[in-house]
Amino acid sequence: MTATDPPEPGSAVPARVRQLAEALGPATLATALLFYFGYIATRARYAYFGVPVDMTGRSNQDLMLDGLEVVFVPATMIFLGIMTLVGIHALTLWLLNRNADAEDDSSAAAFLAYGFLLVGVLLIGRALIGIFLQGPEVSVIIGATPLSLAFGPAAVAYGVWIHGRQRGRPVLSLRLARNGAMCAIALGVAGLFWASTQLAWAYGTGRGKQDADALADRPEVVVDTKEPLDRLPTGVGSSKLGAAGESGRTFHYRYRGFRLLMASGGRLFLVTPQWQAGRDQTVVLPYGDDIRVQLLPQS
Repeated sequence: MTATDPPEPGSAVPARVRQLAEALGPATLATALLFYFGYIATRARYAYFGVPVDMTGRSNQDLMLDGLEVVFVPATMIFLGIMTLVGIHALTLWLLNRNADAEDDSSAAAFLAYGFLLVGVLLIGRALIGIFLQGPEVSVIIGATPLSLAFGPAAVAYGVWIHGRQRGRPVLSLRLARNGAMCAIALGVAGLFWASTQLAWAYGTGRGKQDADALADRPEVVVDTKEPLDRLPTGVGSSKLGAAGESGRTFHYRYRGFRLLMASGGRLFLVTPQWQAGRDQTVVLPYGDDIRVQLLPQS
């Protein structure tokens, strides 16, 4: 095709997608995804303990490292999905080309086209039910809604393409086909991104539960303070340092039984070995000259 030749039908959509990918850049896109997945997973992990992620003061580098733990599963699912779609497309082309000269070709191709259309319509209906009829908790629970949103429009577009190939001419005009393909691609990306977000949230919540189950194995944190702490959680013992009336001591109170959840942003996030969600609180202490910390390993 020369510079003066018109573009081939269907070539505009891949060209636009390629231009968008070149504009974003693979490194920029990968960094953004790692940061986003790390933020979602970290937010869910510490939200299990009632700690907002903004309060932790974790750096962007820490969030990207957290994202490395999460990104492998979504990336594996996406690549396996791409391989499956390529296999389905190859099988469809083989079936269509096999019966290209047969008299009963129309019935097989029509059955295939209507099958994709039916599956696509059902998936779109499932996505609409999940978006408009289910509660807001679907944004943090892995479900069928985002995947239905991703694959429903694509299945409808693929069924229309098969039907047009079976007829020997496109069902839609070139402009309408381009717009429809771009909408299907956009909804597919949005659905996959939504599903990945749900997976990252579920992964972070699971890490929070694992942290809670293993608190007893973490080193004990002994905290000495100048001023008494109020509303101690269950399982934390307190004592006064020094004899009554003794002066000259910097720290006057000692608290034992804490476990270190995290130290970040100049703060200590402390919990107890028997910490339970919905019952116990997380104690946040500024890590400065007002406290002294000792760590006692567990046998």
